Amino acid sequence: SKEELDFTLREIDRIYKEYEVKAKTKTPQWQLHPKQVASRLKKPNKIAIPYSLWQAGFLFITWYVPWLESAACMEEYCSAMENYGFPPTMWVASIDHGRQAIVMPIVCFDSTKPGIYEKIREFNLETTRSFLKKGWLNYRPDPFVHAPESFSRAKEYYNMLVKFRKVLDPNLILHPGRLAIPWESVTDLPNPCKSIAQVR
Repeated sequence: SKEELDFTLREIDRIYKEYEVKAKTKTPQWQLHPKQVASRLKKPNKIAIPYSLWQAGFLFITWYVPWLESAACMEEYCSAMENYGFPPTMWVASIDHGRQAIVMPIVCFDSTKPGIYEKIREFNLETTRSFLKKGWLNYRPDPFVHAPESFSRAKEYYNMLVKFRKVLDPNLILHPGRLAIPWESVTDLPNPCKSIAQVR
């Protein structure tokens, strides 16, 4: 309802103003482009259609971040995307009653361009290593960057997840498909949990 929307907007403004005073910083409001606003108001929502026509390359990467750190996460992501030549396209939503955020860069790329997937992997690796140091967690980790970077820091936790997954889903068919799947069933790359974690 409009009342709920107004209340939510007031609460967001209040939280940010308190944070600005506490952190002695400024948190500029993220302005949506008028076309983005218009596309979200259409019924049915057709926002994915123009994105999907972007040279056939379209990748979502999702992170769990404390709400008050989401602006810093988006700024770092946008800077990295521009450094790698990707248009800085971001999506963010509050969860857990505004205490946490889901921050999602949308990597738009030309899938026919030689070397583009290696470039995406390098971008993903750089941001993942930076974000893990800040305590931010990836949602739906891919098996080539997020999983080895995350689970090599928590080997016993990963091994417990694999054992639990084998009990619940011995045929490896449940969603999310890549959560705690035995490493060897996904890739031929070395299992990070069987080697000494590299300290960065």
